[in-house]
Amino acid sequence: MWAKLLLMALTLLMTGVALRYEPRRNRTLLGTKTEDKSRLRLMTWNIGYGDLEDDSRAHTKDLKDVSEAILAHDPEGVALQELTGADQLNILLGLLKRRYRGAVCPSDKTDRVEAVLVKDQAAQFSNVMVGDKCSVSATFRLAGNSREITLLSAHADAFSATRRRTFTGEIVDWARTRPQGNFVFVAGDFNFELRAGNQSNFFTDNLKNDSEAYSYVLKYFRDLGRAAGETALNERRIDYIFGPTQEDAPLRRAEVLKGAAVGRMDHWPLLIEVALP
Repeated sequence: MWAKLLLMALTLLMTGVALRYEPRRNRTLLGTKTEDKSRLRLMTWNIGYGDLEDDSRAHTKDLKDVSEAILAHDPEGVALQELTGADQLNILLGLLKRRYRGAVCPSDKTDRVEAVLVKDQAAQFSNVMVGDKCSVSATFRLAGNSREITLLSAHADAFSATRRRTFTGEIVDWARTRPQGNFVFVAGDFNFELRAGNQSNFFTDNLKNDSEAYSYVLKYFRDLGRAAGETALNERRIDYIFGPTQEDAPLRRAEVLKGAAVGRMDHWPLLIEVALP
């Protein structure tokens, strides 16, 4: 008799626990938590060759591999550096099956240009001039998210830390003027030499200028690829994606895709993923 009563009590207790912690209820809550965030993946990649090559700009024969890397990782936005011009961009967009729209800077004053690609077919593009140097931006939206995202593709001077400092400061000041509520990301090859071991000439003020330029960026933006490691040969981390704080756009992933470089490229793409409210 006592055994039957104990068994009935245990059955009632288990039923109560099951109703309190119903699996279907938990799945709904978990789904809601996931759905209130939008995934945003961004990539930056200098697809040029090493400086010792006869032509260190992007090579058209490599664009198929570039497109395959982009399609494999499926970023919503891509910042590219060192294309030869609009013709290469159009070839790349075709290889990407027209899933992306893109723009490049004018090429009348230089032999290599920056480009930006985004999935949003309604994206707006604009050029950002710092002196005679052009960067290019795209403003777009994610499906189901009304807030605008701005991605800027930039390339700082490879040979002058003083010019890098001026360029970086003006790019950051431009980014800070974007409309309130925008998510702003600045991506590209900034060529910062932040470690003395990477300098080729110790009688310069490169480290001071680059450190101050980098510190200025960090006053307003987060270095999203900081933990991902070097992005170029000779253990150099010179490619960056700067963006909102952890509170505004929690970082989910930061990775340098070292297997993606082909030919004599001396950079690897940096990929980051954040969650947007």
